[in-house]
Amino acid sequence: MKSFLSNLLIAVNVILYLTSVFLWLSVSDEIYLNVIVSCVALVLTLVLLIVFRKSFKAYYTSSQFKHLADALIGCFLVASIVGMINYLAFKNPVQIDLTEKKLHSLKDQTINVLKNSEGEVHIDVYARKENFQVISTLLELYRLSKSDLKFDFIDAESNPNLVQKNNITILPTLIVTKGDKVARAMKTRELELTNAILKVSRDKETTLCVDSSHSKFSWYLDDRDHHSALRKLLELEMYKVEDIKLVSGEPIASCDAVVLWAPEIDLNESEISALNEYQESGKALLVGINPQFNGDSIPNLRKYLGEQGIKVHNILSISPDSTIDGSNGAAPIAKTFAKSHPIFKEFTQYVFFPLATAITFSGDLGLKAVELIKSTGESWGESDFLDLSNKKFDKGSDLPGPINFAVSREFGNGGRVVVFSNTSFVSNAYTKFTNNFKVLVNTVSWLTKNDKLISFDRIALKDEPLFISAPQLGVIFFFSVLVLPICLIVFSIVLYKRRGKL
Repeated sequence: MKSFLSNLLIAVNVILYLTSVFLWLSVSDEIYLNVIVSCVALVLTLVLLIVFRKSFKAYYTSSQFKHLADALIGCFLVASIVGMINYLAFKNPVQIDLTEKKLHSLKDQTINVLKNSEGEVHIDVYARKENFQVISTLLELYRLSKSDLKFDFIDAESNPNLVQKNNITILPTLIVTKGDKVARAMKTRELELTNAILKVSRDKETTLCVDSSHSKFSWYLDDRDHHSALRKLLELEMYKVEDIKLVSGEPIASCDAVVLWAPEIDLNESEISALNEYQESGKALLVGINPQFNGDSIPNLRKYLGEQGIKVHNILSISPDSTIDGSNGAAPIAKTFAKSHPIFKEFTQYVFFPLATAITFSGDLGLKAVELIKSTGESWGESDFLDLSNKKFDKGSDLPGPINFAVSREFGNGGRVVVFSNTSFVSNAYTKFTNNFKVLVNTVSWLTKNDKLISFDRIALKDEPLFISAPQLGVIFFFSVLVLPICLIVFSIVLYKRRGKL
């Protein structure tokens, strides 16, 4: 009976130790429960040592205990080495995502933002305790790409004073800090968090000045022919979009890029002079010109671009072999891009241009004048675009293909210009054609010299990763790292004892 009782107490003691380890791993925030279970296990061990001190003394002076101690010391040394390797791996993490859609990886755009962010970024997470693990899993993905990213969790329910002090009204809220710059992310999604990090990492806000005095298409109206979706996307990418009116003589020196999008009213001499002075200061210009069916209404702007070696024709691009069905070739699908240019790095998709004109270079402009997007060789520029039925290339009056839909040029003073032969390809009517918008956003990134942020894997199109909760991680660790090895050790000892070698 005494032997049975002693074996039972020893078994209970071992179970208490295993339970304590399991609790510390799976519910580490339950401090009181974990401490109580651990203390009970230690107290029971002391009781066993006192009650069975004679048996214990005889055992630890035996050769059996010596062999067991050698084995335990060897296991401890092996565990220490494995622990050190695990610690080094934790401090220098590497992730391999084998899922086809990279569900457990950050977008290339996010990685570019993190690599471009120099210096420590700190994130205070205000959330309920039960949400900590999910948010931590997302933040760990960020830490893989930026080792000096630090984050702290604040239990909003236990710290009402901090919540009130920082004006937290929505849970969870992530406050991102870098130096004296602060930004907030109201959702625990990659899009919002990356934008907050981008906002505090930029030396200054990048401003796009969109002229509204020469076009009937607005960047603020939601109708299908306007461009509010493009503006919202650019603002999500942390660009500041401002409406300006060149005709009123508004100053544009503070603009990082001036945008002339679908102009239908010509620029006067003072506007051309202001634009020329602006470009001579090394700034950027983005222009989008559509074919004009009722005659050329912007000759001064065409002349100004022509003086920079960029000729924008007033013709209609026809592409019978690569076009949207039912368009008679007037909505070309472009599949040829300047892959060596930063805008189209790793781009493998296509873009279509409904009712596009054509652009050519004049003169020897050097390597920094690039034909960005081209049509197929079967295309041409149709000069008589009032009747498109049964049209064929007319060698005498039409422009032979391939046609340029977009060109870029860099100047010696650091200035850049990009001209598109169509503007409606990024109108509200075509928001489902994401490649069109990606090309335009990347163009803006290149123009404003945010080249490191160029990506066709934009953060706005993020798939959410799969998260594993803390208890699930604890169970996985408990059974795979502790229970199975212990079972194998016990099994080995039993076999060894049966052979009479202990």
